[in-house]
Amino acid sequence: MILGYMLKEERHQYILNRINQNYRIYITALSAELGVSDDTLRRDLTELDERGLLTKVHGGAIAKSGIPIEFTDRLNTGIAAKQQMATKVIPLFHAGDILLMDGGTSNLEVAKQLPTDIPLSVYTNSFPIVNTLFNHPKLDLIFLGGKVFPSSQVTLGVSVFQALQTIRPDWLILGISDVHPQQGLTCPDREEAMIKRCMIERARKRIVLADSYKLNTAEAYHVASLGDIDYLVTEDNKKEYIRENWPAYSYKVL
Repeated sequence: MILGYMLKEERHQYILNRINQNYRIYITALSAELGVSDDTLRRDLTELDERGLLTKVHGGAIAKSGIPIEFTDRLNTGIAAKQQMATKVIPLFHAGDILLMDGGTSNLEVAKQLPTDIPLSVYTNSFPIVNTLFNHPKLDLIFLGGKVFPSSQVTLGVSVFQALQTIRPDWLILGISDVHPQQGLTCPDREEAMIKRCMIERARKRIVLADSYKLNTAEAYHVASLGDIDYLVTEDNKKEYIRENWPAYSYKVL
């Protein structure tokens, strides 16, 4: 059904409503629905992308997570879900393991739940995680110093990259804001994406914690495909949805 004439603002709202319902929209389908040209819709999607309301991709657009960029704004949101996910991760670790812990509020919950009676080595570029683990009795704790990235409260840059080349961790707990079945793992900052890619390359096993706000969303900078991770940890009520609707990869859904 072709809808009647719309003003640009009405068209934009229609596009946002559709993407909030379906997580993804296609230019060809929208063109038929709205009775406007593909070029007009490409301009619409570009404008909405620049305003941070969606992520433009080839042939259409996908939703953004809507998760605040600032670490402090994320700290007190979805605490119960983060704690539930962290509880699933802890049994994977064993005495003597080397962990590489990226920043993020979900990863901070993992740090809080690390058992105090198991010796582990933990490398991290996250200030909050270092502060949480500072007095842990069984940890060999190593901070990856570098340029401070205030919004995520982590370090980035050449010194972090160089330090990562010297370790081969058993586990990476990767912080990520957006997880999409086709676009994979993405984030909004280019330099942060580069460090995350390096972390993935160095680790033997890779874990991603993603609650429902991160699923089916994407940002501008690619980090990795879903095939590059070993465990995707989410809320209990989302596990079957992922298993039934997302492309088959070798990772385990916890």
